[in-house]
Amino acid sequence: MTFFIALLPILGIFFFLFFFKLTSLRAGIIAYIMTIIITIFYSGYHLSPENIIHSSVHGILISFIAAYVLFFGIFLFHLIDSVGGIQSIASFISQITNDRIMQVMILVVGLSPLIESTSGFGIAFMMIAPIFIALGFPPLKAALLGLVSMLAVPWGALATGTVIGAELGGISLQKLGIGTALISTPVFAYFMIIAVFITGGFAAIKNKWKELFILLIIFSSSILLFNSFVSVELAGVLSSLITTGAGLLMIKISSAKSDISKTTTSQLSVSTEVHGKINILKVLSPYIILTVMIFTSRIWTPFRQFLESHVVINLPTFSFSMALLYSPGFWLFVTCLFTIFIFKIRKKIIFISLKKTLKQWIPFTISTSAFVCISEVMAEAGMIATLASSTGAFFGNSFLLISPLIGGIGGFLTGSNTGSNAMFIKLQIQTAEQVRLSSDLIAFTQNASSSHATMASPSRVMLGSALCGIQSQENQLLKIISLIVLGSLLLILLTTLVISLS
Repeated sequence: MTFFIALLPILGIFFFLFFFKLTSLRAGIIAYIMTIIITIFYSGYHLSPENIIHSSVHGILISFIAAYVLFFGIFLFHLIDSVGGIQSIASFISQITNDRIMQVMILVVGLSPLIESTSGFGIAFMMIAPIFIALGFPPLKAALLGLVSMLAVPWGALATGTVIGAELGGISLQKLGIGTALISTPVFAYFMIIAVFITGGFAAIKNKWKELFILLIIFSSSILLFNSFVSVELAGVLSSLITTGAGLLMIKISSAKSDISKTTTSQLSVSTEVHGKINILKVLSPYIILTVMIFTSRIWTPFRQFLESHVVINLPTFSFSMALLYSPGFWLFVTCLFTIFIFKIRKKIIFISLKKTLKQWIPFTISTSAFVCISEVMAEAGMIATLASSTGAFFGNSFLLISPLIGGIGGFLTGSNTGSNAMFIKLQIQTAEQVRLSSDLIAFTQNASSSHATMASPSRVMLGSALCGIQSQENQLLKIISLIVLGSLLLILLTTLVISLS
């Protein structure tokens, strides 16, 4: 009985999302209220009002870590989009090559991870899917490719979901970032192969396996190295920039080997290319500035120490501390100012971008806070301990086999790595400790599986079908992407087993 009652908030979220078809915002709020009611009226998990308030405030403070970064990440996207920046990048890609496979690979492991790493919230998908349609892809393929391109979610919005996971799980951010990168490497290969298969079938994979392999090695090794030696928050940005550069270089080398162009057309191409380079450099300059500033703040010790010791929110009562200047959110704010200045964006456009940002940011912040608060209240009441103990007793060491599924369910339900980690990372870690599995490995599995499963979230699929004008094919889209995600979860399981045995 106590196990079932402890499970009610999680079951409630599932039913509210799928049976009552509520939004994540409403489902989170109702499930939070349900959790409070349980802790008030059920003696086994009783909490005083003071404890409920304390746990809830702590949850809101943890959510603020993500909200601070996400607000300016979304704002930066809308500023750049308002000056035609995203369209300029798409136009540039279409001009430099007619090779659809190379276009897909650059978008999937270059542009999409770059936008996702700086903006988060699935904004990359919202931009990439229409770009594929503009390049001439059928709408269903465009939607699928847009969803598959969401392979950098663990580092989305400068890794806010991973940061939240590290905070809630009591694990080092660097350790969680490195572990997630290791487990995700086979998944990167899988998604890249799927993207090429969607575009041109097995023949495309056979013809482009060398390019595919090179870009995979560059992207996955970059992610791992930057998590290890630079910054978890910057890993997605830097890796996508390097991979994009490598892809463009491969296209240039391939074009240089071709002898089909004439002198006159060659001169025209150079003129267009130079014009394109100027535009692209200007469009990418905010991302470059953001990268340089965060990189400096992490590497230059005196500067880092200054940022960590000034303008710090310190609330010992809630065991919470946050250096506002050291957070990626501050540097996103500075980058937004730089973008406004360099593009000379008018006040009217700035206000419109702010309005769009708030419209997306407020629901996400409230729903994320609700999920985190549910987790905190459940932990304080002993509900997570009960679930962990019962789950551990039932599955034993076999819990390793269902850990990716739990993380995947969280990502599938919430469409957010942050939301999934808020719901399940404490449960996963405590269960691992119960059955004497590596809690770090289980945390890596949770973070990776929840991130990669977000692309099959029903809300995201619904958005994709609407964006691409294929509402009548929404169920088909959901089935295909769900099968793709199941394949990625199986890969994560196999990788986790290999690591556990090594």
